[in-house]
This record gives sequence, C-alpha cells and structure tokens, in this order.
Amino acid sequence: MKRLVYIVCALLFVGTLAAQDQQILSQTELLGTARYVGMAGAMTAVGGDPSAVKDNPAGLGVYRRLEVMLTLEEKLDKVHQYGASTNVIGRNAFMATQASFVFSMVDNDRSRGLIANNFMLSYHRLKNYQREYSAGYRDDIFSLSDVIAQKTNGLTASDLQPEDRWENTEIAWLSCQGYDTYLIDPDPKDPVLWTSKLRAGDLVNTHMHITETGNINQFSFGWGGNISNRYFVGVSLNMLSLYHNQTVQYTEYFRDSCGLYNDTYVSYSGVGVNAEVGFIAHPVRWLRLGVSLTTPSYTSITLTSYGDLMGIVPVKDSLGVYRTTNITSPTPQSRVTDKSIRLPLRVSAGAAFQLKNYGLLSLQYDMAYDKNIYMTHAFRAGLEGVIVNRFFLNAGYAFEGTFKQPKAQCLPYNTIRTDAYSQFSNHSHYITAGFGYRSTHFSIHGAYRLRMQQFDTFAHELATPYDLRAMTHSIVISIGFHTR
Repeated sequence: MKRLVYIVCALLFVGTLAAQDQQILSQTELLGTARYVGMAGAMTAVGGDPSAVKDNPAGLGVYRRLEVMLTLEEKLDKVHQYGASTNVIGRNAFMATQASFVFSMVDNDRSRGLIANNFMLSYHRLKNYQREYSAGYRDDIFSLSDVIAQKTNGLTASDLQPEDRWENTEIAWLSCQGYDTYLIDPDPKDPVLWTSKLRAGDLVNTHMHITETGNINQFSFGWGGNISNRYFVGVSLNMLSLYHNQTVQYTEYFRDSCGLYNDTYVSYSGVGVNAEVGFIAHPVRWLRLGVSLTTPSYTSITLTSYGDLMGIVPVKDSLGVYRTTNITSPTPQSRVTDKSIRLPLRVSAGAAFQLKNYGLLSLQYDMAYDKNIYMTHAFRAGLEGVIVNRFFLNAGYAFEGTFKQPKAQCLPYNTIRTDAYSQFSNHSHYITAGFGYRSTHFSIHGAYRLRMQQFDTFAHELATPYDLRAMTHSIVISIGFHTR
C-alpha cells in the first residue's frame, strides 16, 4: 500500500521530464543571412531574402531573378554566474548558417494574374548548442542524495541487490546507484523509508560543469508565387535534423570531507518534418503585410543516456573504525529509439513600411505554442536605410520570451535517467547592426549580433537554481550571386 502511494505521487511528475526534452529541442535563435540578422529577423512582410523565406515562404514570390547565397558566422559565447566570482567561460563556434538556390520564372509580359513562379532549395541552421559553463553554490539545504532517498522510498534493501535490478521497471537507476555507493540508508524503524547518509543536518557546497554541443538544421523546398505584383503566396516542406549532446559533472562537498560526484551524459539525435504556408499583401506602395503558419514538427528521436555516481562516504573497516572511502557505480548505457517529440506550432505576422527612397521599417510578432510547454512570444523591429545607390545599413532589436516559468524537473520514481539536472532559458534580447552592397550580379552583406540571455540551471529538483547570464557576440557574412 505504501509503495502504491509513492507510485501515485510520482506519476504526477512523469510528464515533466518529457517537457524538458521537448523544450530543449524547440529552442531556436536568430540565425540567417547577414541582412536578416542585421534587421533582427523582422522580415516576415519584406521577403526577397532566403532567411525571410524561412519565416514566411510567401517572401519567395518577391524574387524576380535567379540567386545563390551562402552565409558564414563566427560566434563567441560567454557565460558567467550572477553574483559569483567564478571565471567567465567562453566558447567559439565557426559555422555555415545558411545556403540557398532560388530559381525564378517570371512572365514579364503580364501585369495581372500569376506573374512569377519561384522555387527555392535551402539550408538553414535554426539552433546552435555550442556552450560551456560552470556554476557553484555554497550552503545549499538539499543534496542530490536527498532526492535519491526520496526516489527509493517504498523499496527494501533486498529489492536493490539482485543483478537484474537494472531491468526492473519499478526501480530507478539512481536508487541502484545510491545503494551501491552507500549514499542512502534505510530507516532502522521502517525498512522502506530511506535517508541520505551524507546529510546529518549539514549544509552542502555544490559545483557543476556543463558542456553542450549540437545543432538543429532545416532543409527546405519551397514555392512562391507573385499575383499581380500585389499579393505573394508561398508554401514549403521542411526537413529537420536534430542533435543535442550534454555532458555534466556535478560535485557536492560536505564539511566532514564527505560528498558525491555525478557524471552524466545525455544525447538526442533524430529527424523531423513540418510544412509552412505564407501570404504577403502589398495594398499600397508604402506598406506590406505578411503572415505565415508553420505546422507542428513531428520528430523521431533516439535518446541515449548513462552516468557514473561516486559516493565519498564513511564506511566501517574490519576494525570497526569509520573511514572515508570512494565508491563508484556506473549505469548500463540506455538507448531509447523512436521517441516521438512534437515541436511547437509557429505563427508569424508583420508589417513593413517603405520610407520613400530612404529605406524601410519592419515590425514583426512571432508566437510558438504547444500544450506541453505552453506559449512563447517574440517581438522584432528592423530598420534598413539606403546610404547611396547600392549601399545600405541595417539595425534591429528583438525580444524572445520563454516557453514556461523556470521550475526544476522532477524525475519519475522509476526512471532509468540519471541526469537529475534541468535548465530553463528565460527571455533573450538581441541588438543587431549590419551593412550591405548589391551590384548587378553580386552582393555582400555583413552583420553583428549581440545576444543577452538569462537562464536558470537546477542541479536537481530540490536544489537552489544557479542564476546564469550569457552574452553571445556574432559576426555574420553573406555572399550572393544573382542574374539581372
């Protein structure tokens, strides 16, 4: 009966871990051509740019020429813990973020009806996970061993001893590791209740080092049409390639030289698909209005995880004297294939204002929604000004919200996952600037992007979160070739 109570309580949190996985794979960032970046991505109503087409396929209908474009980016990501004296960790990444080929068929003899049929093959990087950082906290109240003890409540010591316990769907792998490393003890009065062997009322000092790699790439085939130079429509089919790898070393120290070390590895890899439809209206010369809808992305993911747990605990030797010893328990490698994760539906709407012959102002609102991770919003504003003929400058600002309020994930009572940590990104601010030159057959664009982001990382579900701040500096260069 007692075990049933623990099961019922734990089932309330079964979906939480899946939501964490979903949020990680749903993240995107401001990546694309230099012109797109320079305008902070506010191009849903502008079109005529490969990355604008990524957000709204109707922008493909604006083209009237063949074009090939490639974009390269150099990024420096720096992370520090707010209020702590830890060193700032920086990580560089050099990557190709965009490549595209546009084929345009224009009937120059028509002024009404379907004037242009345009097609585009493109590659876009939607997210780059390259990041490395450390964080620490002094005198935290709870230990990871407290979490392990909670997950083990309802089991007896004999349940944790058989060799096939790793295959028992009623037993969490962290419970097996906690028992092996002597981090938890059964209550002498009730053998199905467990307590931390490290606690003894002491506060704990923690340290975590996280390394992330991976990316989300999108490969698209799209069509765009120009109707009477007033309306532009477009559709695209998008294939996603997803990969995310996170390695975490987590350490706890107590005053009596006891503690623990948890080393975990989690990797996601898979593919997905979605479709997108868009519309742009050009009712008057100085105004364009655009809207697009991207269906939820349906993915097939392989998830791999494993980890080592080491306890630094007092153990009685053959003479009956307690000595501190190190005991390590590795897990088998767990691989879950064909795990379906649905990524959010996305909507984008914008307006672009032509400022006579001086340039344009573009405003945009984006929304992403899924019932498991709720809704997030983004607001973008971009400005483009013509300096002299063929030369122009860009500037922009973007705000991106978060999918849900930061809250530590709760591992299910019987999970095979040992990654007790969780991370939730808060809002991001982008400040961008760029320049460009376009000749008869050649174009070159450059942009600078500054991203400021705050995110909370929890070592485990009872931990005080680490308040982390990231500043990411990026230089983007796009080179294009086109016909007249």
